[in-house]
Amino acid sequence: MALQIFFNAVEKLLFGRGDTNWLYQASSTQRLLAITHDSLETETLIVGDGRDCDFDDVHSPKADRAGALTAYEGSLAIRRRLAQADPRNPQWQNDAAHILDRIGDEYLDSGKSCRAIAAYEESLVIWRRLAEVDPRKPQRWRDLGVRLNKLGDVKWDAADCSGALAAYERSIIVHRRLSHIDPGNMRWKFALGEVLEKIGELRLASADYNGALATYEEMLAIDRELLAIDDNSTEVKWNLSLTLDQIGNVKRALGDMRGASVAYEESLSIRRQLVDLDKSNSRWIQNVSLSLRKIDALKRDAEHYSAAFTAFEDSIAVVDNQSLKGDGTSSQSEDGLSIGTSTENQFAAATAGAAA
Repeated sequence: MALQIFFNAVEKLLFGRGDTNWLYQASSTQRLLAITHDSLETETLIVGDGRDCDFDDVHSPKADRAGALTAYEGSLAIRRRLAQADPRNPQWQNDAAHILDRIGDEYLDSGKSCRAIAAYEESLVIWRRLAEVDPRKPQRWRDLGVRLNKLGDVKWDAADCSGALAAYERSIIVHRRLSHIDPGNMRWKFALGEVLEKIGELRLASADYNGALATYEEMLAIDRELLAIDDNSTEVKWNLSLTLDQIGNVKRALGDMRGASVAYEESLSIRRQLVDLDKSNSRWIQNVSLSLRKIDALKRDAEHYSAAFTAFEDSIAVVDNQSLKGDGTSSQSEDGLSIGTSTENQFAAATAGAAA
C-alpha cells in the first residue's frame, strides 16, 4: 500500500511537469508492481526501459488480486494521460490495450465476468483503432482477432450465446483477412478453423442447421487446403475427419441421408488411415467405432424409411379400394379423406426418426 501511495504521488508530480518520459517509466513500474501483487512466485523479469517486460506472468494461488488491480488501474490511468498528450504515438495506445486485457484477466480470475467483459470490450476499441491506423501490419489484425476470440469465449462461458456468436463472427472477418494476406500461413488457417468450429457449435446448439452446415463446409475447405500443404500431418487429417463427421451430423438432421452417408464414409476412411499409422491410439480407434455406428444407424434409418413408405402406399391402396366399393355419399368420401389424412400423418411420424 505504501508503494502504491508513493507511485500515485510521483505520477501527479511528473504529469504536472509534463515529463512524458518519466511518466512512462512510472507507468512501467506500476505494471511491475501489479505483477508482483498478481504472482508472488513470478520469475525474474528483464527490465530495460519498461518496454521489454513480460507482463503475461503465471498466476499464483497466493495472488493479491486487489493489489494487482489497483496497480494495473494506476498504470492504465498514466497510459491514458500519455495518449492524450501524444495521440499519434501508438505505443501508448498499445500499452493501454494490454493493461485493459490484464485487468480483464484479473476480473475473470476473480469470477467477475461482467467486469472482465467490460475491460475486454474497451481494449477491443483500441486494438481495432490500431489495426485500422496501420492496416498493412498483419500483427495488428492478429491482435484484434485473438482478442475478439477471447471475448467470445468469455461470453460463451457466461451463457451469453448470442453475444459469443457475435464476437466470433467479428473475429472470423479478421481471420479471413489474415488468411487472404498470407494464404500459405498454416497457423492463421488453423486459427480460422478454430473460430469457425465455435461458430458451428453455437449454430448447431440453436438448431440453425443450415447456418451450421455452411460453417462446417467452410471449415472443410480450410482442412483440405491444409492437407494439400502438408499431407503427412496427422493433426490435419484428424481435424478433417472431425469436420466431415460434423457435416454428416448436420446433413442427417436436415434429412439429407445420402449426403450424411458420404460425409461419414469419408471420415471413416481417414480415421482408418490414422489407426493404420498408430494402432495404439485409443482415441482414433474409438472414433473408427463411432463412425461405423453412425453409418449403421443411417442404413437402419433408410430401411425404416423404405418400409414405412411401402406401408404408406399399401394403406393408400386400401383407402382407394374402399372408396370404389362405397356408394359415393358425402359421408363415405369424408371417411376416405380422413383415412388418407390419418395414414399420411402415420407415415410422417414413422419417417421422422430418419431426420432425428
